[in-house]
Amino acid sequence: MGDWISDVLLFSAGIAGGILIMMIVSSFRLDKRRQSELVATRARVLADIKQQHDQEILDAAFRTTEDIQGELNTSLQRLRKTVSTALEPAPEETIEQPPHAVTKN
Repeated sequence: MGDWISDVLLFSAGIAGGILIMMIVSSFRLDKRRQSELVATRARVLADIKQQHDQEILDAAFRTTEDIQGELNTSLQRLRKTVSTALEPAPEETIEQPPHAVTKN
């Protein structure tokens, strides 16, 4: 009679050990799954940050380009005014001719 009690206890311990092992393994699997989800989420966040950073760089580049274009337009207008002023004919002044030498007849 003592043999079957030890067999039942051994069987119960085996079942309890199996359940415990399955619980531990499943918790490791959940941790790995959560970890992979966190890695994927981190990758998405980093990609979004990079995209936002790239967009800010492009916006700054466009603003700078517009500023440079405005400065170039202003310089072009000044240059045109300068060139047109330089190319305008000067008012003609009468140039006095030196007196001719008296010729002998």
